Amino acid sequence: MLEIPGLPLPEQVTRYVRFLDGVLGRIVVGAGLDPELPDGAKYVTEEVYEELRSAMREQHETRVAVMLAAEKDARRQQYEDLVAAKIPEATARALSGHGGPLDDDPVLGHAGS
Repeated sequence: MLEIPGLPLPEQVTRYVRFLDGVLGRIVVGAGLDPELPDGAKYVTEEVYEELRSAMREQHETRVAVMLAAEKDARRQQYEDLVAAKIPEATARALSGHGGPLDDDPVLGHAGS
């Protein structure tokens, strides 16, 4: 906010916004100086903002967990295919990544295969 010497700054308030595409925003404005929002965007309460933010975070964490599990399954399948093709176990593990550092990733919540 522009500060002009000798003029008091208006009280600042935090406003919460949900945009048409679902993106959430938080802006700090002078009291009573709410900016015009783009079409489809609307102001929401802090409680609604936090609920939506929490739901988005949970959805994101679920998507990440599903992706990581699929990646681990793909590495295991690649390893099994390589072993079935008579590739030595150590080489199959190195090529597929199965049983290696990625399987010990703490994000997955457990170690090893």
